[in-house]
This record gives sequence, C-alpha cells and structure tokens, in this order.
Amino acid sequence: MRGRQSFKTLSLLLLLLFLVCDAVRSQTIVTGALSGTISDPSGASISGANLTLKSSATGESLSTSSAASGDYQFSLLKPGEYTLTVSKDGFKTSVQTITVHLGQNSAVNVGLEVGTSATTIEVTGNTPLLQTENANISTTIDTRTVESIPNPGNDITYIAQVAPGVSMNTSSGGGYGNFSAFGLPGTSNLFTINGNDYNDPFLNLNNSGASNLLLGTNDVQEVAVVSNGYTGQYGRQAGAQVDVTSRSGSNAFHGSANYYYTGSALNAEDFFLKASGQPKPFQNNNQWAADFGGPIKKDKAFFFLDTEGLRYVFATATQSFLPTADFQSYVLSQVPSSATAFYQQAFALYNGAKGASNAVPTPGTCGGIGALPGGSTSCLGSVTLAGSSGNQEWLLIGRVDYSFDENNKLFGRVKFDRGTQPTYADPINPAFNAISHQPQDEGQLNYTHIFSPSVVNNFIFSYLYYSAIFHSANLAEANATFPMILCSSDTSMSCLGAVGGLFFPAAFFFPQGRNVEQWQLVDDLSVARGAHNFKMGVNFRRDDVSDYRASELTNPPAVLTSLLGFATDTVDTSTTQNFALSSPQPLAIYSVGAYFQDEVRVSPNSN
Repeated sequence: MRGRQSFKTLSLLLLLLFLVCDAVRSQTIVTGALSGTISDPSGASISGANLTLKSSATGESLSTSSAASGDYQFSLLKPGEYTLTVSKDGFKTSVQTITVHLGQNSAVNVGLEVGTSATTIEVTGNTPLLQTENANISTTIDTRTVESIPNPGNDITYIAQVAPGVSMNTSSGGGYGNFSAFGLPGTSNLFTINGNDYNDPFLNLNNSGASNLLLGTNDVQEVAVVSNGYTGQYGRQAGAQVDVTSRSGSNAFHGSANYYYTGSALNAEDFFLKASGQPKPFQNNNQWAADFGGPIKKDKAFFFLDTEGLRYVFATATQSFLPTADFQSYVLSQVPSSATAFYQQAFALYNGAKGASNAVPTPGTCGGIGALPGGSTSCLGSVTLAGSSGNQEWLLIGRVDYSFDENNKLFGRVKFDRGTQPTYADPINPAFNAISHQPQDEGQLNYTHIFSPSVVNNFIFSYLYYSAIFHSANLAEANATFPMILCSSDTSMSCLGAVGGLFFPAAFFFPQGRNVEQWQLVDDLSVARGAHNFKMGVNFRRDDVSDYRASELTNPPAVLTSLLGFATDTVDTSTTQNFALSSPQPLAIYSVGAYFQDEVRVSPNSN
C-alpha cells in the first residue's frame, strides 16, 4: 500500500513539473549553466543576436538568440570548455573560450563592436572566479586540480578537504566519517556522482569499497563542494554537499596510467613494536589506475573506460595482556583434571603468539584473585603484538555518451567493484582474523532534452547494489583452534576466539553486516522567461537493506567471566549465544523531495 501511495505521489510531482512551466536557465548538481547580456558599445542591449556554444571536447553545439532585454542563457550544460560565438548584422563577430563549472551559473556578458559580421574578434579572458548568481558557498575543483592534489589512496571524497570550512575527522578525535564541514558531523554530508546519491544508506556516510576508500579518481572530471547551499536543488542534508561529475570520451583518443608502490623497506619501524622487541612486520602496498577514452563516431558518440585497484598487506600494533607463567601454573593447579586440556589449549595459544616471550609482568592485574600464592599481583604480562592481513580491491568503470541530435543527449555509466577487506587482524592467532567480501554494482542513465532554447529537462535513473558481510576468515579453522569466544570481565586479558572476542565488551559481534539495494529517480526542469529564471525538480529514492545483526553470536558461543571465574573453571558473569530464526532482517527506506524556485533579475545588469 505504501509503495502504491509513493508511486502516485511521484507521478503527480512529475506531472506538475511538466505542466506548471512553459518557458529556464539553470544548473543542477550534475550540470552547469551559462548566461549573460549582449550589448553594443554604448551599453544598450542587443536583441536577436545569434549565439552558438560548441563543446571543445565533443564538438556538440547549442544555439540560441538574445531576448529583447539582451539576455541569453544556456541551461543544464555538461561541465567543461566551450567556444561561445556571438554574431549580429552590423556588428563584428565575437568568439571566446569559456569554462562551464559544475553546479554554477557562469555569467559572461558580451559587448559587440560596430562593423561587419565577417570580421571576427577573439576575446581572451577567463570565466569570473567569483559567481554572483546566488548565495551558495561553493568550491569547484577541476580535472587538473584533481590530478595534482596529493591523494593517498585515490579516494574521491578526500578532494573535498581543499574546500574552506572542511577539516579531516580522525578516530582518535572522536570523529565519525572522513571529514566535517563547518563543525557539522560527517553524517550530515551528502555525496552525489552524476546527480545520484552516493551515501551509504545504512551509515549515512560516503559510500566506499572494501578498502574503505571510494576509488575512482581517474574517472573524475570535476568536483563541486557546496558548503552552504541556498538554492532549491540543495538542502537534503545539513552539512556539505559533494557533487562529482564523471569523465566522458571526446573527439580525440586520450588515456593515462599510473602505478604506486610502497614496500617494507620504505617504511619506518613502529615505535611500540620496536620497544617490545618485536621484529619489523612485513608490509606492502601496490596501487594502480588506467583510463582510456575517445570517439565511437565523431561529434556523435563517445566512450570512456577506467580501471583502478589496490593490493596491500598492512600490520597492526596491539597492546596485549597475556597470562604469566606463574598465573598459568596457579590455574592448572586449581581447575579439575577434566578441564585441564581446555586450559592447556588456551595457554598454548597465548604462549604461541609471536613475541609473547617479551611480555613484561604487570602488577595489579589479578582482578578478583587479588594475589597469587607467594604474593605476586602480576597475573598478566603486557606486550605489543603485531597482526597482519591483506586487502585487495579493483574496479571497472565504463561510460558511453550519445547525441541523438542537438536537442536530445544521453549517457549511460556502469561500475563494477570487487574487494576483500581485512576487517580484523588478531594479534594472538591469525585463525581468529575477520574478513569481508564487498562486491558493488551500479548503473546510471542520464537523459537531457531541450524543448526550446529556454526550456531544458534533465532526467536521471540510477541503481546501486552492494554487500558488506563481516565474518570469520575461516570459521571452521577458528573453532578448531579454540571452540568459543572467551573474554575477561574485570581485567585486560586478551580475548580468544573467532573475531568476536575483540568486540565482546562492546556487545558488537560477528558475523554482521548488510546487503543494500538502492534505486533513484531525479528530474530537473529549467525554464527562462524574461527576468525570471525558474528551477524545479523532484527526487525519489528507495533503499532495501537486509541487516544481518540477528545472525551475530550464532556460532561460536561467547563467554564473559572474571579472572577468578576463569581460574576456578566457573562462569560467574554470562554466556551468550543467539538462535536467530532468520539471519537477514529486511528494511525498506523511502525518500521523496521536490523544490521550486524563481530567481529574478531586478535590472539588466544585476546577477
């Protein structure tokens, strides 16, 4: 019932968009716009001037004429470099190169000189850096800047940190998400790629792959970071909006390739591992990217391909607390003979940890036991242990642009991402490691139709699927190594067991995760009439989430006990195990929004 009501609401909104208006110069979160006034040497407006805007990359062209007020506009333009030609009988022809930026309306006023139209004047100059069309606080990062910014990991969202008011979040500082804009939390930011939302609907953070990076920098043409959005197409999140537009092919074949490597020999030793007498662990990082694009049919159809990936082995340094030899002897003297094999198995794991022999006895670590026979209060020894695990992720992106004619343009884009995340590297035994296979598939269709020089519509359909299930790397091996999750409730003794041991005190267990399916419809209409510039649009999104929280702690069981309970073979706190009837729990999330605005020029020279 709710689905039918949502569909009816969406249909009415779309119908309203097409019926309300008949005449816009505008930009959206995936396009830019160009507007201005044509005047003669005295400053008087020129009506009926012929304007042609031609893309330098694809050769596509658009035509219009100036209104009675001398105003002109080109709406919903793909960001990039264009040539603007202006001609009028009795005046010299003006030709200039301009740049259209993502999410901005570039104002370019053209003054024509008296003469014959056969005489051409080339105007040099750049599009003004300060846009005065609205009150948006926006920072545009073009392709050259994207390629030049030092970006470890090739994370697309890292680029947003060059905008004013944006600062990096760190886990040590309590931050959540990768950055904060003007003090607002990371969950307040909205990310889009080619106009479709790119937030993780489960966490409301930027979407990412197995590496927790959003790979694809070679696919980025331009990024707009809108810190404060006042115009109607913004406003669905309180923080910054990061809009990314992807690259397309052009009339010229072009490509690039890069490769980065960092090995153990290039990395310094970890301070704490070195202080604990641990050998330098093996670490290795390989990262690559390659792209290629060009024409399928000149001025008509274009393609672009991008592949990127990384493969690395990283090491962790974890302060661990292991049972001392005196405490082990005490426990084995207290527990019944029937339990001896279990405790010997546990102690063998602790003693077999790489670097365990360097543990330093720590006073005051006996919990409820108080002290061992002989008076020692050092039941545990402290040492920093290294864990190691590897990550691999790669993606393939393809895009095709097609121009049916001057008034109808379409592009389709697909992306396939595959990766395996090293979720947890256990310092005691690698059998307790956790991983997550994280496939992601997405597709998008973007269609632009020009009804007239003053009426343009842009429609977007997008689909996204990803899976992120976190689980033991090998549950059978983990359970054979130790048959349960065992943690101490009153000391810092390191946990044993299949991955959940690390998170037991926080009641955050494995396996857990989610499958997410998202589809979205976006429509923007741009209409210009006299001094009025109307913009309106609708955005509908549905997310289907299958949450695996109910599957946590189904296997193996988890035991939380005091050190005294451990030493006397009793469970004096709790034993936990879930018996889920269904592991995935379905959740459907809908959102629908609409906007309408009218920007008015109060005088011919106002912006």
